[in-house]
Parts: sequence; structure tokens; C-alpha cells
Amino acid sequence: MKNNCRILQNDRGFSMIELMIAGVLGVLVLGVTIYVFNKQEDVITTQNTSTNIRAKGRHAIKVLAQELKEIGFGLPPNEGFVAPDPVANSSTITFRANLFDVRASTPPSASNGGSLNDTDIDVVVGGDDFSDNDKIIIYNPSYGDSELNTVSGTPSSTNIPLGSGLANDYSYGANSKLVTINKYNDVVIDLNGTNIRKTVDGGTPTVIISDVSDLTFDFFGVTQTTLVSTIGITITLQDSQDSDITQDFGTDITIRN
Repeated sequence: MKNNCRILQNDRGFSMIELMIAGVLGVLVLGVTIYVFNKQEDVITTQNTSTNIRAKGRHAIKVLAQELKEIGFGLPPNEGFVAPDPVANSSTITFRANLFDVRASTPPSASNGGSLNDTDIDVVVGGDDFSDNDKIIIYNPSYGDSELNTVSGTPSSTNIPLGSGLANDYSYGANSKLVTINKYNDVVIDLNGTNIRKTVDGGTPTVIISDVSDLTFDFFGVTQTTLVSTIGITITLQDSQDSDITQDFGTDITIRN
């Protein structure tokens, strides 16, 4: 009988105090586990965010550099960069480019492409690639003369009607270089809110980069548009979910014109 009592006493289980201590320890262990897990989640989230911003930043710089390399494409020297004028660091840049590579040339040899004040100009072929209201630059490489004009009316294959009279005489000898007529587009790249936009000929802006908190074009002290040869680009990108997370990206490009 005494042995049976001892067995019952030994199997009585944990006391209330022991259970409470075990419970508290369990809660503490669970709390530490949750804390460590959340910290690891925060680290992973931050790393993923940083990785995403870096990838997006590299892409943004590449896109913007490609856009600015269009400055002066298909145009005479010093006719590409337009603004800011006077040149100063800015978040907006305006330039000309022959985006669709539309051009023609006046007749060779001793032919007369056009005389001073003429309201049309003769070309060898390709005049009908132009359209009414197209903006054009006429360029004589032999003398470095160039002028801005517009197409007014419907061109033919060999003649382009002009919006205003010619400012130069394009009659030249057999050894002269061909005068070229080049269509151009006005392009504006700017920061609007958190978007970098591209606007062509005053049309509807196209967003080319988003989640941008700052954009700066640096011209390295140059103040004249015709002297701009290198443009520095600095973009500050922000996380789309947390605007306090930002990162800067930059590069320099040499323009063709």
C-alpha cells in the first residue's frame, strides 16, 4: 500500500509554477524567433529593393544615353543642341534630330538649286519624301552656310516649296559639295513629377523612365549651344513603394553634333 502511494506521488505531474515558467520561456523563445525572422525579412526586402533599383538605374541610364545620342543626327554641324540657351545645368534639354533620316540634295555640277529669296529649291530626287509643314535645315558644306526653313505645300520628287524665301544663294560650281536639305524634329527630354518624358514636335509626351526623384544634365561649364560636346547625366531613382529609398546613377555622353 505504501509503495502504491509513492508511485502516485511521483506521477503527480508539473506544478502550476513550473507550467507558468515553461509558458513564459516558450513565449520568450517564440518572440525571439519572430524578431529574428522579421529582421531577416527586412534584410532580404532591402537587398531586393536595392537590387531592383540598381537594375532599373542601369536601364534608365542606357535609355537616356541612347536618346541623347540622337542630338544632331542627320543634321549639319552645330544644329543639334537647342536649349537650355544660354547653356546651364538643367533637368530639361531640347534638341533637333532627323529622326526618320529624311533628306535630299540639290543638283550637282553647275546647276542652280536655288537663289536668294527663292521660295522653292530644286533637288536631285527624294523631294516627295518631305511633307507639308515639315521643318528643314538647308546646308551648304562648301561655305558652312545653313538656314532653317519649312516645307509649304506638296513637294515633288525634284522640287520642294518653302515657307520663306532662301536666305542664301545655292548656285555653285562643279567642284562644290552638294547642298543638302534635311528634315528635323524638335525633341524635348524633361522631368515631370517622377517621370522622365520625351516630347517630339510638341506632341503628346511619352514616359521613358519612371520613379525618378531628380534629374540633372551637366554641361561642364559650357555656356554656348554650339560648344556643347559632352553632357553629364545624373538620375536619382526612388523605390516605387518607399520614396525614402533612393539611389543615384550617372554617366557622360559625347554628342555627335
